[in-house]
Amino acid sequence: MWLLHTEKIQLRWLSSPNEVSYAALSHVWSDDEQTFQDTPHVAPLNGSLAGGALRKARDRAFRRPSLKIRKACARARHDGFRWLWIDTCCIDKTNSTELSEAINSMYVWYRTAAMCYAYLDDVPSGEDPHAPNSAFRASRWFKRGWTLQELISPASIIFLSQDWVVIGPKWRLAPLLEKVTGIDRRVLTHKRSLDDVSIACRMSWAAGRKTRRVEDEAYSLMGLFGVYMPTIYGEGKHAFVRLQEEIIKKSPDQSIFAWGRTLDDHGTGTFVETAQEHDYAPSTHLETLLAPSPAEFVGCADISPISRWDFAERLAIQETVPEYTDTSFGIRTTLPMVSIAHTSSVDAALAFLACEDGKGRLVALYLRSHPRLSASSKYFVGGYIACGGRRNHYYRATRLRLPLPQEHLSPYHRLSSKHGLFIEPSLREVHVHSHPDSSERLRLPRARDSNSSAPSSMVFFEPPCTIVPSERCIKRLRKMGYIDPKIPDGGFRLQLPGDYRSVSFLGPVSFTVHIGVCPLDLSSTPTQTSQLWASVRFDTEVDDLLGTGAEARTIGRSELKGATALKKAGTAGDIIPEESMLVQTWKNGFETFGSRGKQVRLTFSYPCSYPAEHSMAEVYELDIRYEGYYSQHSGGVELWRKAGTATTASSVG
Repeated sequence: MWLLHTEKIQLRWLSSPNEVSYAALSHVWSDDEQTFQDTPHVAPLNGSLAGGALRKARDRAFRRPSLKIRKACARARHDGFRWLWIDTCCIDKTNSTELSEAINSMYVWYRTAAMCYAYLDDVPSGEDPHAPNSAFRASRWFKRGWTLQELISPASIIFLSQDWVVIGPKWRLAPLLEKVTGIDRRVLTHKRSLDDVSIACRMSWAAGRKTRRVEDEAYSLMGLFGVYMPTIYGEGKHAFVRLQEEIIKKSPDQSIFAWGRTLDDHGTGTFVETAQEHDYAPSTHLETLLAPSPAEFVGCADISPISRWDFAERLAIQETVPEYTDTSFGIRTTLPMVSIAHTSSVDAALAFLACEDGKGRLVALYLRSHPRLSASSKYFVGGYIACGGRRNHYYRATRLRLPLPQEHLSPYHRLSSKHGLFIEPSLREVHVHSHPDSSERLRLPRARDSNSSAPSSMVFFEPPCTIVPSERCIKRLRKMGYIDPKIPDGGFRLQLPGDYRSVSFLGPVSFTVHIGVCPLDLSSTPTQTSQLWASVRFDTEVDDLLGTGAEARTIGRSELKGATALKKAGTAGDIIPEESMLVQTWKNGFETFGSRGKQVRLTFSYPCSYPAEHSMAEVYELDIRYEGYYSQHSGGVELWRKAGTATTASSVG
């Protein structure tokens, strides 16, 4: 390793950090840090000076140390240290081999340092760090990824303010540091081993921290888990996948899989078997066994592993040693599982992990099969769970209260006495989707990825509800020359199957938007009884939306050359829209009606901030966008006005 001489401010190579006593500096990087190339070098301790007097003169003239380097050396020199290690100038980052070796050794280098100085450049001297709104509590130093290991690894740390005045030592500030970082003070003071802390808890310490490079989310955590792996800048988020793969090779702790959104008690929810393929799409980055980033472990600090014999006894199963095999689909392993839903389109199960939360509840993953492989052993993680409301959120796992070993009564354990759900877990070998690249060939054809860590929920557009056309769409259509329609105050209220409303827009290309409610088959969809349909009719095609007839039937858009229509029989409940008109089936919440050059796009969104008059009804916002010729032609509106076709507007409902 390279060390900086605190008097000469020159770098010298040492083959082992144990050769000398040295200090280390922990800090947040700025944009103008002094690099390895900017710092003078000398030969090893047993060598001669390199370059002679000429090189020394050139170094003094052109390689003047930065203010931070000078201040850090002065602080270390004042405390009796001849050598100092600083990550900005003591690593040759142009040498990939040296950089990879330094990153893999950094945790050890901080641990073997006799002293570590934590420089907080945004904390003024003289303030009380314990004050509720102190700059110390809010310092950037506590929000960076690399400083996590720099806080834990050294035995001795002195915190310094922006003008290099001592704030206090780590051991004295440990209670405050525990509040700021969430890290057990016993871990900070080395009175508790890191090996005694679960993987999920250690990951949670990094959940709110940021790094400049996405790969550093993983590389900065290698020391915390005793993992060594090559650094490959450019691999992106796959670095964190590799980190987890290395961790599970050396640790039986299954809390590494217990990340993401968790439902406290499965007995309070129902697995939504009837969710369409596109409903799963917003959470494709969360349906994996391995997490996409440390941020997904937020809220997992109370997860801890349990011994495999206690785990086996609580589930009344055979004791097993967890093994994981990487395959082209994902990770093959054996888990105790309980089936919770099995249909021709989906096989859903709970897979128990050998870990529990702070309340003693076991963690179980929701596993669901691929729609085309429901009879196979290939599973994705997570699903939409109905919890009594219309918005069903995506959950990866649940936490269940099962009898402790001393409470063991029988092989059959009641998960929820309220709902009467009995289980008898059985060990099953399964393939679990491990990361986004592990099963691309099986991706849902309409799936779309999301960069957000917060999963979108699946919204059932279920009456009673109120539909409110957005103000922005009315203004947009008005600018295009459309006459404002008559819209009731508070929007359109829909309650029962058969209810419908219509609103007409007269302008360059007049059209009418129709919205209604249709019934659902309760046997196939137990979580909702009816849903919305919507369509658009252009005024040149059909005069009336609803005809008369003795028998209800489906009429598609193809019958009307791009428009949509319905057939209404004797009762209101007999309105049957075609499937493409059902709002629930619209990908991304929108659908386009019409043909090229004359199209209207409808978009439903939830929740709507518009104050509804009826508190029992959900409020959905409807955005209407005309995408035809006149919306794209700069003179289209004027051409229409000159034609004299703008007359009156109407609205039925």
